Amino acid sequence: MIDIHVLCGSESTEHEISLRSAKNVINDLDKEKYNVSMTYITKDGRFVPIGNFKEDIKNPEDLQRTTYLTKQQSIMQFIDFIQSLNDPIIIPVIHGATGEDGQIQGFLKTLGLRFIGNDVESSAICMDKATTNNIFKAYDIPQARYYVLERKRFDRDEDHESIISNIFDACGETVYVKPSSNGSSVGVNKATRENIIEALKDAFQYDNKVVIEEEIKGVELEVSVIGNNNPIASLPGSYTSTKELFDYDAKYMDNTLIKNSPHVLDETKTKQIRQLAIDAYLATGCNGFARVDSFMDNDGNFYVNEINTYPGMTPTSLFSDLWKVTDDTSFTQLLDKLIDYSIEYFEQQKAIKRGL
Repeated sequence: MIDIHVLCGSESTEHEISLRSAKNVINDLDKEKYNVSMTYITKDGRFVPIGNFKEDIKNPEDLQRTTYLTKQQSIMQFIDFIQSLNDPIIIPVIHGATGEDGQIQGFLKTLGLRFIGNDVESSAICMDKATTNNIFKAYDIPQARYYVLERKRFDRDEDHESIISNIFDACGETVYVKPSSNGSSVGVNKATRENIIEALKDAFQYDNKVVIEEEIKGVELEVSVIGNNNPIASLPGSYTSTKELFDYDAKYMDNTLIKNSPHVLDETKTKQIRQLAIDAYLATGCNGFARVDSFMDNDGNFYVNEINTYPGMTPTSLFSDLWKVTDDTSFTQLLDKLIDYSIEYFEQQKAIKRGL
């Protein structure tokens, strides 16, 4: 049997979402194939290892633990626990900062541990919207017009008139203001000239760099992509929400949210968006799995919005649902595939020469 160790929680603003995803992952892992254990990471970054799971978790809150150890002591305890396992594969179910930005991946690689999903570089690239947009531009991947603004420049400009002018010249009269590195639409606001300064100030609470993008009127579509060198894409899906901005509350707190799995398009459009998702995945160096979010405007044109390198796996998430409707892959089978991809990826990494 393979030792699987799940990480969840963390200092991210998406702490609670991580617990919801981890509950589903732990419950759906095949216990006939895997010995499943877990470490809960507290909101102040302390690691609390937990023993094997043989029964299903009933509530996400049941995964939470406390510790009196310092952060450094708790990390040493985590390392000791991991060393008791037999060459485990880590499933880092951590969304947003620390989980999708390459930090936890770098930590795990330093310890010589295998893990599912994206490596350090692709995680960091996709977490930074400005960097992602620049790569899309280099690879001619269609996207909304955008403008990048750093806090130091914003703070230097006392009246902000030139900044405002540059933003709307580049992006049009209605825009979305986003922290460059954050998840679940935290700190995202729709803006015009009347409220652009307030929107920028809100976004700067979450990052020192902000991306402003033109508004694309249409529908937002999600495509799940899995694989390493030869990735495959699912059918597209979407949500129907009563909220204008599909933010954190709309994604996870809106009881009226409707999943469209799949989102029905004609054959040509379906093929086009699936290929576009693969192109974006490869351009940013993704491996293992990711979710590619795009807009389709009212004229049927596609614009890639962003890549989530560790998409939500909660009951309201589309990531696994889309594989069920694409090729009848269950979540348990999907987790098997993601584990196999990680084994393949790290075998490839071992074969790479690191010096002369």
